[in-house]
Amino acid sequence: MKIKIAVNAASGKMGQQVINQVTTHQQAQLNAAFCRPNHRLIGRQVGYTDVNYSSDVSTGLESSDVVIDFSLPEGTFGLLEKAVTTKTPVIIGTTGFNDEETARIKKAGETVPVLLAPNTSIGVNSALALLAKAAKMLGKQADIEIIESHHKHKVDAPSGTAIRMGQAIAEAMGENFDDLKVTDSRFEKRTRKKGEIGMSVIRAGEIIGEHKVLFALDNEIISIEHKAQNRHCFAEGAVAAAVWVAAQKPGFYTMQDFLADS
Repeated sequence: MKIKIAVNAASGKMGQQVINQVTTHQQAQLNAAFCRPNHRLIGRQVGYTDVNYSSDVSTGLESSDVVIDFSLPEGTFGLLEKAVTTKTPVIIGTTGFNDEETARIKKAGETVPVLLAPNTSIGVNSALALLAKAAKMLGKQADIEIIESHHKHKVDAPSGTAIRMGQAIAEAMGENFDDLKVTDSRFEKRTRKKGEIGMSVIRAGEIIGEHKVLFALDNEIISIEHKAQNRHCFAEGAVAAAVWVAAQKPGFYTMQDFLADS
């Protein structure tokens, strides 16, 4: 039996990519596609499926096995509230949450399975494991810089992926990322401090997503880099994780949990 998937923010760029991935996935089928009320797509057929775009989130969730969300924080919490009521597992690919909002998401995991992923790419999440290994070997002696590039329309900075990379590095070194991160050092007249993790942000053109981490020693540089060629890699990972999380018990999960169990 195929996993019935609902897609939130279905009219967006990522929503459309997820829909395309769901409709070609052997273990999944599209069950609902949500748009905001009064959107021009409401009532129209989704591609060649028998699903119509709808703003009736609660009804769509009740008949779905899992929902995938790539929206904005305010949209995510509206969805999450309904998903807790209908007991529908949730994949959240939305970024830009603060600590308090992340805590609210984790709280929802007490009732339904919730997987929060700043980046659903299999490649990026594999890179996180590599970064942890590099940090254990080099972190204490290297200058660490995370450089992330995205399209000019992205509103949060640094990106959720860049922050997660920084957290993975700090955790591997036994440190707190918030104590080490620096996002504005280039605007200060000072030399780099030992141990800090620099965060550099680029917003330009239509860059899908690029992340590079430098471990700079005095005489050599080690670089770990990931470039998204298109949004398909995010949709591919999200749908695969959705099929997995639909079968999990209530709890708070990450892509690392999914990959470890795959």
